[in-house]
Amino acid sequence: MKKISILILALFTTFSGFSKIIVLSGLTNIESGEPGSTVEGEILLQNIGDKDERVLVYLNDLIQDCSGPATYAPLGTHPRSVGAWMQLNTSDKILAPMEEFSLKYQIKIPENGSIHGSYWSIVMIEIVDPIKEDQLQYGIAMDSKIRYGVQVIANVGPEESSEIEFASVELGKNTDGYVLVATAENISEFMVTPTMVLEVYDQNAELVLKIEVPFKKVYPRSCKTFEVPIQQLGKGKYDALLVADYGKDLFGTNLEIAID
Repeated sequence: MKKISILILALFTTFSGFSKIIVLSGLTNIESGEPGSTVEGEILLQNIGDKDERVLVYLNDLIQDCSGPATYAPLGTHPRSVGAWMQLNTSDKILAPMEEFSLKYQIKIPENGSIHGSYWSIVMIEIVDPIKEDQLQYGIAMDSKIRYGVQVIANVGPEESSEIEFASVELGKNTDGYVLVATAENISEFMVTPTMVLEVYDQNAELVLKIEVPFKKVYPRSCKTFEVPIQQLGKGKYDALLVADYGKDLFGTNLEIAID
C-alpha cells in the first residue's frame, strides 16, 4: 500500500484575526515508491468559518542547514527536492463556509536508478481574503492571515538502516535555566525521526536525571537541533549519556556536565 508522508507546520506571518481554514488530514503519512512509479496523495482542508475564504497553493523547499535554523527556499534549491516531480490539482481555491476541499497531488518519480532515499518539499497553503468584484476597479490588496507548510516526503527504493551523529553538543542557558543543546546530523539516505534521551549520573554513579525529548524529523545530509532542559540539576559535575533513539538503531555519546 502506498502512502505519502506529510507533516503540518504552521508558519507565522502578519495576520489579522484567526484563520478559519483548518487542515483535516493526518499530520504524518509515509510513502514508499520506486523509480518510474507515480504516487498520489491529498491534503484535506475545511473552512470552519461563516464566510468565504480564499486559499493560494504553491511549492517551496525546506532546508535544514547544520549551521542554522530551518529555512524556506525556492523550489529546486536542494538536490533532494521532490517539488519538480509534483503536480497539484489547483493553485487557487475559494472555500464556502463549512466546505471541505481535497488538495490533491501526484508525485511522478523519474525512471532513474540513481534515485534512492528520502526526497521532500513543502506545499505552502496561504489563506487570504477572497477577491471582491468592487476591488478589481482599484487594484487588489491581499491580506495574508496565516500560512500552513505541509511537508511532503517520498521515500524511494528499499529503506536502509540510517545513521546519525552529533554535529555539536553545548551547554546553554535560557530563561528557565540550563539546557543541553544538541545538533543531530543525518549522514544517511533516508529521513530519521530520533527521540533524544539524556541520562545524568552523579559522582557516585547514581542516576539523578533522565529526560526524553520528543522526536523531530531529520532529513538526509541535514541537521536538527534538540534542546534538553536540565535546570533540575544542582551545582556540581556530572557524567551523562546522550542517546538518539530512532527505532531500530541507537546512537550515543558520553558527556561531562559542569553546573556552576
